[in-house]
Amino acid sequence: MSDHFQLPRKKQEEEPFQRLREMVSQFLDEQPIRKMFETLDEYVHDTILRSYIPIDVHETAREYIITAYLPNVNRQQIQLEFDDTVLHLTVHHREIVESADEQNNVYKKRRMQQQMMRTIPLPYPVKESEIKASFENGELVIRLPQKKKFIDIE
Repeated sequence: MSDHFQLPRKKQEEEPFQRLREMVSQFLDEQPIRKMFETLDEYVHDTILRSYIPIDVHETAREYIITAYLPNVNRQQIQLEFDDTVLHLTVHHREIVESADEQNNVYKKRRMQQQMMRTIPLPYPVKESEIKASFENGELVIRLPQKKKFIDIE
């Protein structure tokens, strides 16, 4: 008879971790912890997500065309260097962010300096004197003529 009869369970027994979940949720909602996670989110965004330079590399019979996507970047922030068969693309970014209250009293000032870099190896030598670059609407287009010698067949 005792095998078939069970006492009704208390709500606490049905969800043994409910109280723990509530405590963790309450802890994470506290102001210092929330601020810490917001700061951590800013850090991840600023260092990882913003430091990647997306590029496309296209090879034709006579040149390499490299397109780098650099939204919100000025031409003066871009530095290009070519070394043998490697192109180095660097973007320097400096920013000062101030937060002020209604009376224009600054209560938070953050200075940020960031450098994004992309190294692009090329499989063949290029004609260094003929490398051309243009920058428009956040797109940097670099044209690197190949040094290969093509022989026209008659």
